[in-house]
Amino acid sequence: MKKVLLSFLALATFQLSAQELPAPSPSSTLNQKVGLTEFTVKYSRPGVKGRKIYGDLVPFGSLWRTGANKATAISFDTPVKFAGKEVPAGDYSIFTIPNEDTWTFILNKNTELWGTDGYEESEDVLRLSVEAEKMEMIETFTIDFQDIMKGEANLVISWAGFGIKVPVKVDVQKKAMMNIKEALANSKEEDLWRVNRNAAAYYSRNDIDQKKALAFINTSLEMKKDSWYSHFMKGEILNKLGQKKEALESAEMAMEMGMSEAQKEGKEFAYGDMIKKAMKEWSGK
Repeated sequence: MKKVLLSFLALATFQLSAQELPAPSPSSTLNQKVGLTEFTVKYSRPGVKGRKIYGDLVPFGSLWRTGANKATAISFDTPVKFAGKEVPAGDYSIFTIPNEDTWTFILNKNTELWGTDGYEESEDVLRLSVEAEKMEMIETFTIDFQDIMKGEANLVISWAGFGIKVPVKVDVQKKAMMNIKEALANSKEEDLWRVNRNAAAYYSRNDIDQKKALAFINTSLEMKKDSWYSHFMKGEILNKLGQKKEALESAEMAMEMGMSEAQKEGKEFAYGDMIKKAMKEWSGK
């Protein structure tokens, strides 16, 4: 009976220790793509809970874990410029030193710290002075990416009506070129027409090299001649090259193909107006 009782108590103790309970500062993972760069931020989110935060719970002029529990971690898979200063791709911890007017934003190599214990300044890879801002009053500590445009964004740290915005910038073109090269080398043969068309679109619409774009779209059309959209894209590129007559011919072919496809399916060609508008612009009418 004694052994049975002891076994029961041991089981009860294990179940209690394994019991999941609400965390005062729940953990969160933020995944965000800026340009072609993947960012991941892992952090814990304390609440205000009626407390005075800055200058009290978070003292001014002192190193802060920038969240709760384990130090906040950030990773990115390409080099990133933070306020113009480049940091290599990798995993880092985020620390800050808040003050009333400015914060020091820090990236540190050690990602296994619990709070600030064991922090060493010698392991910093970045230190920035960032202007502090009044922000929307929110209960829960938040890290987010905002104002995302192409290869730029702001990394925003906000809590209790106060915080910072750290501008980040990534090299979209370098990564895009690498992706194009890899896709051309590794794609299945039946997919190469689309890979070449995507490359043409990138080169043309980002004004990198219209002649190279034309070469890509011609290769795509050699592989697949019956894509109305490919013919229309060729028209766009030819127009940018100043070859108006050829551009209009490509657009007319795109219109004919698109309408023919739609008629076979008993539908109207949904992109007809788009092509007509482009042709009007290209012809200068």
